[in-house]
Amino acid sequence: MGVYWGRFNPPHKGHLEMIRRFRRRCALTVAIGSSEHCQERSNPFSGNERRAMLRAYLRESGIEDVRIVTLRDGPSRAWAIGELIRRCRPDLLFLSTEGDRLARLAERQVPVVRFRRTGTVSATRIRDLIAAGREEWVRMTGPSVARWIRAHGGIARIQRLYRRSSRLPSRPTVRRARP
Repeated sequence: MGVYWGRFNPPHKGHLEMIRRFRRRCALTVAIGSSEHCQERSNPFSGNERRAMLRAYLRESGIEDVRIVTLRDGPSRAWAIGELIRRCRPDLLFLSTEGDRLARLAERQVPVVRFRRTGTVSATRIRDLIAAGREEWVRMTGPSVARWIRAHGGIARIQRLYRRSSRLPSRPTVRRARP
């Protein structure tokens, strides 16, 4: 059994493509990490909310044979990997090359397949577009995810979290030249 581990905050077309690819190789579990984090700029949705979005997205895509679990980060990366292995018992772990430190730790216990992200779709980009009030984000995910985000106040939540943070993707500051 393989495990695809990520944050899925929110799930998008790139995630769906990887899920399709990985399930051709083996029975697949999707492990949603950082489940205890929410109401943060990079984690606006809880693990349970992300699981609900991903479940709806997979159903909409005709994928019903993928198990979804949520996992806490815990006190350390080593703890998180131990929890993943205890709960999921993977024969193979699929990790983006962005999680290289995680991959090195995990490789001590389970074979890791690293993959490189391609394209311009990312959860960060989706959140940035939502925060800026730009509707292009909808094309980067499934209709079910977009409906879920709208129905559960996700747009207002992301915009509020971005306003609170110091780096805002909205209007740039315009400085006037001194005479």
